[in-house]
Amino acid sequence: MASSGSSISEMSVKESRLRSDRKRLSMWNCHRFCLNAFRLPRFKNVEVEILYQRYFLHLNQRNLTALLGIVCAVGSVMLVFNYVLSDHRSLTHGITFGVLVTLYLIMAILMVIDSPVPSAMSSIWCTVFFVYFGYTLLPVRMPECLICGILLSVVQMISYTIVNDSDPFIWKQLTASLLLFVAVNMAGIFSHFPSKTSQRQAFMETRQCVEARLNIQRENQQQERLLLSVLPRHVAMEMKADIANKPEDTMFHKIYIQRHENVSILFADICGFTSLSSQCTAEEVVKILNELFARFDKLAAENHCLRIKLLGDCYYCVSGLPEPRPDHAQCCVEMGLDMIEAIALVREVTGVDVNMRVGIHTGRVHCGVLGLRKWQFDVWSNDVTLANYMEAGGIPGHVHITRETLNFLNNEYEVDPGYGEQRHKYLRDHNIETFLIVPDEKKRISSVRPPQYAAPNNVSKEMRVMGHSKFDNSYRRREFKNSQDEVNDYLSRAIDARSIDRLRDEHCRPFTNSFHKAEIESKYMKEGDKMLPTYFTCAGFMQLFILIIQLVILPIYWLQLLFQFCAGLTLLFIIVTIQAPKSLLAKQMLPLSCIQAIEKITQSRSNSQILAMVVLLITFSSTFIPLAALDTSETTKCWSSFQNFTQNFTIHPDICSDSVVDGFPYNITFCMMLVMLSCAAFLVLTTIQKLLTLLLASFVFCALVLLTHVELFDLFDLIHSPDGSGVPSKYSLTILLLLFVGALVAHGHQAEATSRLDFLWKLQALDEKEDMEHLQAYNRKLLANILPAHVAEYFLTADRKNEDLYHEQCESVCIMFASIPNFSEFYMELEANNEGVECLRLLNEIIADFDEILAEEQFSCIEKIKTTGYTYMAASGLTASTVDMTNYTHVTRMADFALRLKDQLDYVNVHSFNNFKIRVGLNVGPVVAGVIGAKKPQYDIWGNAVNVASRMDSTGELSKIQVTHDVYLILQEHGYPLECRGYIKVKGKGEMLTYFLTDYKDSQLPKTSTV
Repeated sequence: MASSGSSISEMSVKESRLRSDRKRLSMWNCHRFCLNAFRLPRFKNVEVEILYQRYFLHLNQRNLTALLGIVCAVGSVMLVFNYVLSDHRSLTHGITFGVLVTLYLIMAILMVIDSPVPSAMSSIWCTVFFVYFGYTLLPVRMPECLICGILLSVVQMISYTIVNDSDPFIWKQLTASLLLFVAVNMAGIFSHFPSKTSQRQAFMETRQCVEARLNIQRENQQQERLLLSVLPRHVAMEMKADIANKPEDTMFHKIYIQRHENVSILFADICGFTSLSSQCTAEEVVKILNELFARFDKLAAENHCLRIKLLGDCYYCVSGLPEPRPDHAQCCVEMGLDMIEAIALVREVTGVDVNMRVGIHTGRVHCGVLGLRKWQFDVWSNDVTLANYMEAGGIPGHVHITRETLNFLNNEYEVDPGYGEQRHKYLRDHNIETFLIVPDEKKRISSVRPPQYAAPNNVSKEMRVMGHSKFDNSYRRREFKNSQDEVNDYLSRAIDARSIDRLRDEHCRPFTNSFHKAEIESKYMKEGDKMLPTYFTCAGFMQLFILIIQLVILPIYWLQLLFQFCAGLTLLFIIVTIQAPKSLLAKQMLPLSCIQAIEKITQSRSNSQILAMVVLLITFSSTFIPLAALDTSETTKCWSSFQNFTQNFTIHPDICSDSVVDGFPYNITFCMMLVMLSCAAFLVLTTIQKLLTLLLASFVFCALVLLTHVELFDLFDLIHSPDGSGVPSKYSLTILLLLFVGALVAHGHQAEATSRLDFLWKLQALDEKEDMEHLQAYNRKLLANILPAHVAEYFLTADRKNEDLYHEQCESVCIMFASIPNFSEFYMELEANNEGVECLRLLNEIIADFDEILAEEQFSCIEKIKTTGYTYMAASGLTASTVDMTNYTHVTRMADFALRLKDQLDYVNVHSFNNFKIRVGLNVGPVVAGVIGAKKPQYDIWGNAVNVASRMDSTGELSKIQVTHDVYLILQEHGYPLECRGYIKVKGKGEMLTYFLTDYKDSQLPKTSTV
């Protein structure tokens, strides 16, 4: 039994502790709810919060101005009513009222004490003013507003309770006043919270747009950098403009070619590179080429030369492009000498006998790009061909120049006879006189380079020619700003630079706040207000407080209760309805069409405004109809009784109903104020809509005060001021209400202006972001025509050093070289064909036709590598998604592509009356794919398989497709007809067994050609 009793006692203790814990938990949850309800949201990032406060301060400068204006107006009205029009004037009162305009708390107390006729309702309207506008116009947080609002209300209630303790109806008046103050504070909260939340949301949305814009801008800068490293600016900009514009229907594709006179062309080849590469793997060869050509690119920039293209171990550039230079020949000579010095250092480091053979010629060039895909800037002309042969007929370690180049050197260099005709047939056949530059360091012209490169401090000449300088190190040490800091800096500058007044004047009309541009106004009206449910909730609470106040001050009628009940249900239905799209339960219960209709209303500002007007109409009706239907027979009886008494008349409840003498005029005015606060809380309404709504309500109120129920106000004045002093309440309350209307309109005007400026700034940020996105699309489209997509993405992911290398090993790649050998016979530079431009136009059409075939879905596994002169190079199986190690579809697709090119050229011959012959070589095998010259990237593939494919082209026959034995095995298994050619001699490979691909697989593919 003892144990049983102890267990019961323990259980009771546990239960009491559990109840205590639940109580504490409940109190804690309530505390947390209150904190969350009245705490203004703050951004987690302190810098963003500080930035918003600066933005908020700029926006609220006008609000403070409006508040000061309202304070002055209220103070002036109080001064007129209580001093100028009062029979109890004194200098003390005048000075007191003048000072207390800015010190309302003290003024309210003194005004009640010194009032000749104390009334608990006489100055409540002033407290209402300051409480509400403290929430809406003061740039302070919610807790401060709430404390001030409650403090003003409590002081008002306590002061008037003490002063009017002998009034028999004081408790009824104070009950109505208490309800009024609670309602005003709630209206202030519902106005303050949506306004500040919307501002923060707009600020964050703007910031997000700015952040996205800056990110896109940063990416665009990377794209521009990559783009301009491959194409000259004038070519890239022209292409970008054509992408942005609609393509015109023309007979020929647009050709991006310009002619330049008086330029010098340099070709340089690395002699002995084969022996160097034989000692290295393919990846090491790519790395060596990348480092060497990166150094050459830096030397080209120093010597004002434009690198054109990299062809294996051959490097060629032009001086005098894109801007002409009088010293173009001198620049090329300096470039050639620097390259020879750079390779000499490589020779010393590696111990391999490598050297540079440099050839230079001066003349004219046609420069630009050909085709539709994988553009590469190139130059064409007979002078370019001659420069190439000058390199082939040159001597390692020397700069080989023509007479034309020598004529532009102005005897600045010592030269020796070159005897190039003895080393190359082309030079001999065309009787080209050549010379060799004699290097002399004392005569090297330093003026070619900019001053900062002429003699860089602390950097040796050997390091400079190898591509190193102190400027590179400082660049590499440069730290890029954090993206968030960049966004904050941008916004900070924008806040300081964009004057709120200037933005308002530029984009908004003075009074209506509507935008000057109709399209911006339309966008604004179509944007929904996310705080819409809060506005309707506020209207519902105001309706509830109006009902309670009327039940306190008016006689209770069943019809009145029924009407108020129906109005409350209607408002409740609207509030619940607009919340439906956010409720999972509502989405399950209501049909989809109903949810969509609700979203259509709430997501459009104009539709929301219509719904708000309906709610306000309900609120107005539920307030005015009970007042208009009030029975005034007792008022008439009281008025007659009052006239039979003297001025010392004392009110008795058995003579006059307390509904007449307990502050009825003030209470109905305060109900009217709550109705107006409901209107003011709808920030979705425009200033004009609020003004018209408030004026309509004021007109109805004036009709009630001055016409239908004027006896109530006159009787109130006679009862509380028998001597007739002071301003009649029907006039004073009308003026006060109109003052309240003006103050609410001023507040609404500022709120709407702030909302519109937030929208405008966000819209401008969105427009800038869209512009950047369009630019990004153009850049990406251009880059897709320069580098493979996965390679371009690699260079755009981050800022990389110039020495960063991209390469990948590909195990099974099918390589194709397709050339038109007899096109050189067609190309002539005559005045009739615009010095060869029309010949290049036809070549552009042929390459463009090849590119259009490559764009077909069936050839998506094939990547165009480049075009060099009259040779088209492509490869398939370069990525994991395009290689097929089982069925080798990437090889069969390449075979089909080669056959299509052959058919297409036949089609061109028929329509251009030419007799061009194509020669194609195919091979399959492992390659290294990568980018060399990371600062000016060029994608290419290297390996023995590539060399063999090139030999299949050069050793092939016209109008035939020559393939290796490895390709033969794959194609034969898939049913392609092939013809054995036999063994042929291949440079560097000895004898190889080759085959000719004669037709499509089982002759099933149609031999069609594109136009």
